Amino acid sequence: MSYHLTRPPRLPLPIEEEVHTPGSPIIAPADLDAPVLDVEALDNDPLPRRTSALSNTTIDEEDAEELRVDKTKATVPTTFEWRYGGDKVYVTGTIFQWNKKHRLHPVYGKPGVLQAIIHVRPGTHHVRFIIDGVMQCSQDLPTTVDFGNNLVNYIEVSADDIPRDTPASTEATGTPVAEAQPQVPSTQAEIKAAVEEKEKKVKPPPKKKQVLPPGRYSSQIPQYLLDLDKAEDSSAYQYAAAAIEKLPTPPSLPGFLGKPILNAATPMKDDNSVLIMPNHTVLNHLATSSIKNNVLAVSATTRYKRKYVTTIMYKPTSDE
Repeated sequence: MSYHLTRPPRLPLPIEEEVHTPGSPIIAPADLDAPVLDVEALDNDPLPRRTSALSNTTIDEEDAEELRVDKTKATVPTTFEWRYGGDKVYVTGTIFQWNKKHRLHPVYGKPGVLQAIIHVRPGTHHVRFIIDGVMQCSQDLPTTVDFGNNLVNYIEVSADDIPRDTPASTEATGTPVAEAQPQVPSTQAEIKAAVEEKEKKVKPPPKKKQVLPPGRYSSQIPQYLLDLDKAEDSSAYQYAAAAIEKLPTPPSLPGFLGKPILNAATPMKDDNSVLIMPNHTVLNHLATSSIKNNVLAVSATTRYKRKYVTTIMYKPTSDE
């Protein structure tokens, strides 16, 4: 069986693949009416690079330009200072909406002191310091509790703050940086500052509250405990009562401290020499009894092999 074909059968034509140079971008068709760019100018311009998302979210602001300060709103140059050393020290807070941190730089001639000047809007701000990755509160600034029940520092920045002197003289006098220290912004501000400075000379400066560092004991009674003795309708009493409600409850005492040997009843009323077996946790500890008939008893228990010896001393509580 044979076939008579006038032409060979058609086969599918091969599709040529487009050859692309590795790494070359695919550019859209150019407009013919667009002006031709200068080749030398293009050679001198740096190549555009894509910014990393990680670097944009974790940048450490080193100057005022990176902080993106809104120039349309009034800000006060405020000095933040950390006096307790550290390799990398940052400050963050509501001044950056808790989204950024600004690095503090060492102060020449003051070892362990780091400082930074940040433009802050007037108002009350919560701040915290990050020292080598650990968030801490400064002992030189007052502390408070925020809405998340976290201990933070706070500063009060006023638009009418008076600049005392240049930053160099401020460092020389050693002024504590517990308040906002603005610089001279303009001529009108200088005039206004001069008028307010005269008024301040007439009025005595307010006394600063003594801020005790955490972990240090003192004989000073907290102010909110003193305010509880005031009238209940006063604002100081109401603030103190609200502060006590937010305080955590004190830890409960161990169970054995609630049953000392002096307060326990004797097993045999007729024989006072028979005492209960004391717990080993009360050995060599000072114990006191409840005051009965204006008499206070103090005792100490010691063990000798299988026997316990309790020494009791009595003292009247009245001065008479």
